[in-house]
Amino acid sequence: MDTVFAALDLAGVASLLLSIVVGLVVGIIFGVLPGMGPLLGIALAIPFTFFMEPVPSIALLMGIYQGGNFGGAVTAIMIGVPGTPMAAATLLDGYPMARGGRVSDALILATLSSFSGAVIGALLLILLSPYLAAAAANFGPMETMLLAALGLSTVASLTGRSLPRGLLAAALGLAAAAIGTDPILGLPRLTMGLPGLDGGFNLVALLMGLFAVSELLAQVAEGDHRKAERVHLQLRNGILGNFIRRWTNWLRSSAVGILIGAIPGIGGDASAYIAYRVSRDFSKEPEKFGEGADDGVVAAESANSATTGGALLPMLAIGIPGDPVVAALMGGFLIQGLAPGPQLFQQQPEIVYGVLAAFLLGAMLLLPIALVMLRALIRTLAVPKPYLVAAVGMFSVLGVFMVQRYMFDLWVFFAFGLIGYALRLAAIPLAPLIIGYVLGSTFEEELRMTSLVTGGDWIGFFLHRPASQIILALLVFVLFTPVVQALLRRRALHKLSTSTRESHS
Repeated sequence: MDTVFAALDLAGVASLLLSIVVGLVVGIIFGVLPGMGPLLGIALAIPFTFFMEPVPSIALLMGIYQGGNFGGAVTAIMIGVPGTPMAAATLLDGYPMARGGRVSDALILATLSSFSGAVIGALLLILLSPYLAAAAANFGPMETMLLAALGLSTVASLTGRSLPRGLLAAALGLAAAAIGTDPILGLPRLTMGLPGLDGGFNLVALLMGLFAVSELLAQVAEGDHRKAERVHLQLRNGILGNFIRRWTNWLRSSAVGILIGAIPGIGGDASAYIAYRVSRDFSKEPEKFGEGADDGVVAAESANSATTGGALLPMLAIGIPGDPVVAALMGGFLIQGLAPGPQLFQQQPEIVYGVLAAFLLGAMLLLPIALVMLRALIRTLAVPKPYLVAAVGMFSVLGVFMVQRYMFDLWVFFAFGLIGYALRLAAIPLAPLIIGYVLGSTFEEELRMTSLVTGGDWIGFFLHRPASQIILALLVFVLFTPVVQALLRRRALHKLSTSTRESHS
């Protein structure tokens, strides 16, 4: 605990507080703007952290993550379009509340719920991450390889509706990670004679191209979004008491968010829907859900905000990102020369606890900043799309070039932008690709190190590694769960069609 308090003293530095506030403001704005979200905000911000100190730079990115998770709820409530995928469950009751004349109630409940979920997630992150990192400190190359495989398999199997498309995207990420210098031999590999590829693809150029450029192209192709009507925000008496009375809901939903967030590859949108379903099952008035139930907004927002702490837990402790946004955030760590995992806890504990303290401060500052910004956020929804697209495009190009001042990075940026847009058109999810790229090099290096350590006796070595056996069991479970679910669905549909034919006959 002494280290935590020392980190909290560090978090009092003005530059760190400024980074947190700026991150929250930027994240909320990106969350409000439909189709943008915290992932794009982090991708755009990473180049600007290149010349910052490690803790303030990570605090800025985490602030964007926290703020973006909340910002999507404003758009979902105001115009019925979720600003981020995490806010899709909030829309189910938030938009009906707004249409029923309770827009202020919906916005305030969403803000309070996001605040509570973020604080609970941050506290559990601080309490649990050192123990998980300590357990992971004894991991060898085999355990690390299996953990990387676990991260790859969960994202590939759980992102998107189609398992083959998710696997294809993950394979593309692995292929991109293979380009560059061989991690064992130190020789150029698959570079096609281009000197710019000797070090592999620049992570910032790849991230921003894949998400920023492809998103902008999709926004232009879509046309105009619906715009919010002008409303007057009013803080009704009793709204705080209404929220406090639902303490079992937001505590339970926050717990669901943390648990789901800690499972690599699922993310905040899934946790919000699961918490929403659990809340409806526990409710005394389940029929009101979907018609403007206060508990629906509270459950969805508490869960998706708590997911931020849960998703950071495996990334910080063992180097496995919990969701695509955290994978981009992990890129911010790597650019600062920080490799998340148990070694970071052992070698640079002041950095780790400074980051954890900053995350807790960001969660606590989310409430006042969100309340102050709400009126401005409502007006933000009316920003003409051409101005928005032009501004984001300009900052994207500038940000990529600033990292290394290398023209080749801009070619990588534009190339991956076109690749990302083509994948969107083919309904292939982008998230598995970036996870595959981030974890691909780790998986390959640890696989080859395991081969050297075992001397070819993989089974004998494996039988003496209980941690490897547990991780492999989880890996098998994750790989076969979608297959079993598909078989069960097919069997249920077959029974339904059979019974229907028999009833007609």
